[in-house]
Amino acid sequence: MKIDAPLSFPQQIEPQRVGTAGSAPSQNPSGTAAVSPDSAQFSADGEKVQQLKVGLAAVPDVRQDRVAALQQAIASGSYSVSGQKIAEAMSSDLLGEA
Repeated sequence: MKIDAPLSFPQQIEPQRVGTAGSAPSQNPSGTAAVSPDSAQFSADGEKVQQLKVGLAAVPDVRQDRVAALQQAIASGSYSVSGQKIAEAMSSDLLGEA
């Protein structure tokens, strides 16, 4: 058995070059394939992602109103957190849970 034998395809199933995605190339009168430019279309999801990015950019990284309220509670001595809440937050942080 010869491994390097050239492959030949019958005329009816010979592979054709594709001009655009999934279509056979069109032939011009000279017999050569016409080349058309590639194109891409974005789905509506791409637009939605862009809208969400803009909305997220408008949200501040630090919520100053909450920071100020916590600072005031700590300064007045009225801020307290249970040991259970601290332990849950620490384990959640260590285990990577949200």
